[in-house]
Amino acid sequence: MAGKRERKSGRMGHLLEAVCFLLVFLFLFQGVSRVLRGRPDVGSNAFFYEEPRQSLDVLFLGSSHMLNAVSPMQLWEEQGVPSGNLGVNGQVLPVTYYTLQEALRYQKPRVVVLDIYKVVQDSLIDSKGSLHAALDGMPLWSLPKYRSAFDLLPKGERAEFLLDIIVYHDRWKEVTGEDFLPADTREKGAQILFTVEQPYQGWEVLPEGKTAPPAQVEMDYLEKIIALCQKEDISLLLVAVPYTTPEKDDLNRQAVVNGMAAYAAEKGLPYLNLMHKTGEMGFDFSSDMADMYHVNWKGMEKVTALLGEYLVQNYDLTDRREDPAYADWNEDLLAYRAYLEERLQALPDNKETTP
Repeated sequence: MAGKRERKSGRMGHLLEAVCFLLVFLFLFQGVSRVLRGRPDVGSNAFFYEEPRQSLDVLFLGSSHMLNAVSPMQLWEEQGVPSGNLGVNGQVLPVTYYTLQEALRYQKPRVVVLDIYKVVQDSLIDSKGSLHAALDGMPLWSLPKYRSAFDLLPKGERAEFLLDIIVYHDRWKEVTGEDFLPADTREKGAQILFTVEQPYQGWEVLPEGKTAPPAQVEMDYLEKIIALCQKEDISLLLVAVPYTTPEKDDLNRQAVVNGMAAYAAEKGLPYLNLMHKTGEMGFDFSSDMADMYHVNWKGMEKVTALLGEYLVQNYDLTDRREDPAYADWNEDLLAYRAYLEERLQALPDNKETTP
């Protein structure tokens, strides 16, 4: 009897050793992969894994439209709402769905704000580069990472997204000391743009009544996002931040985005199409766009201010600026403001002041 117990205890000990070895290996492998990828930029999701669990009340998701349009630090300064921007360049709604799955492993936000611009694009992924931007920062042991790769990619193209060292292993020759530095997380996932570009002459906002149908694959995954938010008892706010369009617009972008109002009404979801709230925001397409599709720092300030006011007026969100548990946010705000002022002072005309 004693011998059986000893053998069982020995097997359990070996199993525990194997598990510990595997965990150490995964953490080391994750660290090596991170260095080979290079230091994450300000628009990465690296900030997200530094935030305490269950500490963010609002999450912003979507493509680069959202990435460049909403500043969590400004929202904190003006409303005291802790939030994170998980927008990614080229993030179509199938990828957003899995990004939200990953986010909910760590946070239980009261509100998810989703930019729906990508309903114009009929594809499971935008590009391999954009998918890497969304998935590479997720831990190796992330189930949403695996689900997305198996759902969105053909069999022969999955490996590089599950083990991204396959893509970056040759970069070891280029690694510098900067690649070992912590990620720049002062924008909480957002990415401010500091350029100005005007739309082509004669461009105008399309009337709300002109609509067109969205891409079906995007709507299929929007349905999944809605279902997931309902399951987790999270309020979902649909938005479309300002953008302009090319002179020849084969995707009929404005009409498709306009058409989402009827869909949102049918689903009983709030929808803010900010293309039609520019007067309310004081938004000027001739000065507040960084390029054709993305707002700049001035546009970001106006979009964030309007969304912040809407959020605190329509959802049960607590002002946490005096909460000791969020003292770090006030320190982060000082760093963010210093960074913003530095960038603005470096603009060519050097005439802009901190917003």
